[in-house]
Amino acid sequence: MNKLMKITIFFTLFALIAAGCQETKEEEAKNMMDDDTLNGNAMDGYNDKPKDGQVGYVRFNKQQLNQDAEKNREIKVNREQMADMISRMILRYDKFEDVATVVTDNEVLVAYKKADDTDRESAADMVQKTAYSLVPSFYHVYVSDNPASFGDIQSLSNSTVYDQGYNDTIDSIIKKMKNSPQGKVQEENSNQPNVGPNMDTKDKTGMEN
Repeated sequence: MNKLMKITIFFTLFALIAAGCQETKEEEAKNMMDDDTLNGNAMDGYNDKPKDGQVGYVRFNKQQLNQDAEKNREIKVNREQMADMISRMILRYDKFEDVATVVTDNEVLVAYKKADDTDRESAADMVQKTAYSLVPSFYHVYVSDNPASFGDIQSLSNSTVYDQGYNDTIDSIIKKMKNSPQGKVQEENSNQPNVGPNMDTKDKTGMEN
């Protein structure tokens, strides 16, 4: 009986310590956020639990930021969420049946299956411009209707930008994708086009109402 009680006490203490450590980490993270944004109105900081549909809002005072560090700060996007968004937005068109998207550090690769009655050039243009309308302007978008591109893109799904041979693999896939129509936005043009299913455009998109 004494042995059972000792075991019970041990696990209870362990659970309490673990909970305390977790709470400490959460408090530290919150304090770092609070220190990094202006004090005052709650809307001046981050919303830990934003309401559904709530806008994103952050305010900084220039004196709060280390300007040297800001110049070297890497712009980061959630690549998984971006790839998800691009695929979903393209499938809002009634001219596409299957879409796979990979978002890297500065490229977007999109493989797609178009409807049989859709022209290859116009389909490529729609896919390319939709992707460009959803990513930062320093990204380059490459698209392909070649069925083999689905396998090429999937092969990157577990890759990181730090993997050995990563750049060579990306370059090889892009080279193959360029054999398909690429749309009307030139690769060297970094300006995002004002088209896409989430944009107000006069272009005929073929979207379902």
